[in-house]
Amino acid sequence: MSATTPLQTGSAFGDGFRMLLEAAGNGALLAELVGVRPSQVTRWKQGVQIPSAESARAIMDFAYIVARAESVMHEKVVPIWLDSPNQFLRGSTPRECIRLGRIAEVIGALDAEDEGAYA
Repeated sequence: MSATTPLQTGSAFGDGFRMLLEAAGNGALLAELVGVRPSQVTRWKQGVQIPSAESARAIMDFAYIVARAESVMHEKVVPIWLDSPNQFLRGSTPRECIRLGRIAEVIGALDAEDEGAYA
């Protein structure tokens, strides 16, 4: 994918990016989640630039967590779950943990939720 090619549907990254953008609700929230400026997300959407390796990894991590969460709970509950304190995350919200790179812990919390465990 070149720096001027729009994100292609059907590519793992392009699909993950679109899923995350939809789950985030808007580019500003996605920018906050990934740790970039909203204008950067706009450039990615327009195909003017592609994300750095670090941003691409963060996007794919978020996309995986959103997809996994939607397999465990109703899709309308996922945004609420992302912003709610979670005992499996020692009181942090999943969104905070993701932002801090604590991806494995968030996946563990989803696994516990899927197994019906309660903290």
